[in-house]
Amino acid sequence: MYDLVIIGGGVWGVAAALAAVESRQGSVLLLEAQPAAASESSAKAGGIVSDLVANPDDQRWVMRSRELFRLAQAASGDPTMIRQDGMLSLGPASHRSVMADLVASLRSRHIPVEEWPIQEIRRRFPQLDRVDDTLYGVWTPDDWHVNPTAYAFAALDRAKALGLAVRLSYRVQRLHAEDREVQIEGPGDPIHAARVLVAAGTWTRKLTQTAGIDLPFRPYRTQLASLDISGGYDLPIVRNLATDLYLVPDGPHNLLVGDGTQLWEHDPDDYRTTGDPEFEQEVAAGLLALSSRGERARLRRSWAGLCGATPDRRPLIGPVCERLWVACGDSGFGIKRGPAIGELAAKIALGLAPQPPHLLPHRFANVDFPLRPGSGGSL
Repeated sequence: MYDLVIIGGGVWGVAAALAAVESRQGSVLLLEAQPAAASESSAKAGGIVSDLVANPDDQRWVMRSRELFRLAQAASGDPTMIRQDGMLSLGPASHRSVMADLVASLRSRHIPVEEWPIQEIRRRFPQLDRVDDTLYGVWTPDDWHVNPTAYAFAALDRAKALGLAVRLSYRVQRLHAEDREVQIEGPGDPIHAARVLVAAGTWTRKLTQTAGIDLPFRPYRTQLASLDISGGYDLPIVRNLATDLYLVPDGPHNLLVGDGTQLWEHDPDDYRTTGDPEFEQEVAAGLLALSSRGERARLRRSWAGLCGATPDRRPLIGPVCERLWVACGDSGFGIKRGPAIGELAAKIALGLAPQPPHLLPHRFANVDFPLRPGSGGSL
């Protein structure tokens, strides 16, 4: 019997596994349905790591995640895992009061931030030559683009060196939570565990339902495109808060462009994983509205992934019964909080950290709720 089994090998699950083996609280097994770690939503994320978040939990989690990303990069020796591109957030007048509060919060924490009028935006980044005159900018120069897959591989290598057992291509079929153990049914003989942490992203609710436990959790679809910019470009990470479009530099010619959020529930086992033609047209129009460099863009490919929503857009972290814990509900925040949340979830499951009451999975009376936008909706 394992002391802890973690289901899910994305950024959250791998971070949880590493924290668990580092705590030396017994045997730990990681189960992942795909042939490799971070092959699903983690691999499809835009990879933005920004301190421009409003909630105090998120601020702490982003700070801790930065530390964990740095440790993974140092261990792997991969200089491409983290790129400090800086981020320019573009906002309309209606966002000014919210953004002013965020700027004040960053300054109180001694995080570099500048407010730019349209003239300064064009002076600093001349290729943003089509930004609407009514928009203004908030520049956060320390913001990153992280490669989530590279992080997951590095963290998993470290965890395995410390004794983590891993089974890839292991799709859990059913969970049986009993008084003394949890039985995990999948390929081959059942796996027995004293504790189970389900950190399987948008599959989490389907897995807990096999144990008779429902969660206030709904998957929705987002999309991302990779564009080739002929002749290259000079742009930072850009987030247009007026349209929810974002741009992420990904090499001298490759630019990631995202949004395409579809706010209705999707089945993680049955959804379209390629981008929609309508989304690809929106990406082209959105880029052209910001920069004439969009005229040189060619679509490489587009894809779709799922995010997990909760009623209050806060994650579900904690026990759902005596021996079963969950960590889910990214709500479109991407991977910027992922390593810290995974670490916290493992420590809670092992009794090494107190349970935050406001994150308890059963804090809502009803599992049905309306879907709201991701992190762009309220940062």
